[in-house]
This record gives sequence, structure tokens and C-alpha cells, in this order.
Amino acid sequence: MTRALALLSLTMFAACVSSTHAAPPGSPRMACVQAGEQSPEDPYAVSVEGHGKQRCGPNETCSFDCPGGGCAFACSEGSTCNVGCDGGGCRLSCGYNATCNLECDGGRCGTGCAAGATCNIECDGGSCAHACAPEATCNTECEGGNCSEA
Repeated sequence: MTRALALLSLTMFAACVSSTHAAPPGSPRMACVQAGEQSPEDPYAVSVEGHGKQRCGPNETCSFDCPGGGCAFACSEGSTCNVGCDGGGCRLSCGYNATCNLECDGGRCGTGCAAGATCNIECDGGSCAHACAPEATCNTECEGGNCSEA
């Protein structure tokens, strides 16, 4: 368990160093998610209503940081997204065959994972959840309890 946490932390750090920084809220960072792309609904969608959603384009590698919490992110088909959510209450939509890693330090985070996607949540505040499509892989490391997978 400790090795997995260390490897995830190292991977997120390496991706953060090699990737560009997230754009300020309200300005598009990369291409929008394709209209035909389907992702399950995020169980925590209401908690971040009104905040702009930052997107990672198809087949890209993106790293995002949300120090205050309450952010929303979308990872397009075939992409790899690494998200650090220090304040909790973040959501991450993970497209077809994408890999999404969400480090949620405040709890109350959720992912919506499409078929073929791999979604990982490290939830240090508890009350995190995955909305996981039938052919997706969802993993949760939950400190604080009350985490679920649907």
C-alpha cells in the first residue's frame, strides 16, 4: 500500500514537471471533448456547479491543481490526467480508454469513468465515489471512510 502511494505520488510529480500548468479558470486549455464521447454522470456534479470545467484534449497528458477545492475536470478519450484537489469537492470526468488519477485531500470528490477507462482516487478526507462504466477499472484508496463505487 505504501509503495503504491509512493509510486502514484512520484508519477503525479513527474507528470506535473513534464506537463504544462493548467490554464486559469474560464479560459480553454485544450480541445473540447468530442460531442459523441459518453461518460457516466459524476455523483458529485452538483457540488461544483458554477465552476468552469478544465479539459484535457484527446490523447494528451495533463496535470491540474485545485488548491481551494470545488473544481471540475474532463479527461478526453485516450488521455492521461493527474489532478491534485487540496480543498476537496472536485469531480473528474474520464473519457473512453483514458487514465485518470485524482488525489483528493479534502474528501467529497468523485469520478465518472467511461468504458475502458482507469480511474484512481486517493481520498484523504473520505466520502469519495466513482461512477464506473461496466468495462472501466476503478480503484479507491480511502482514508476517512464512506467511499463508494457505483
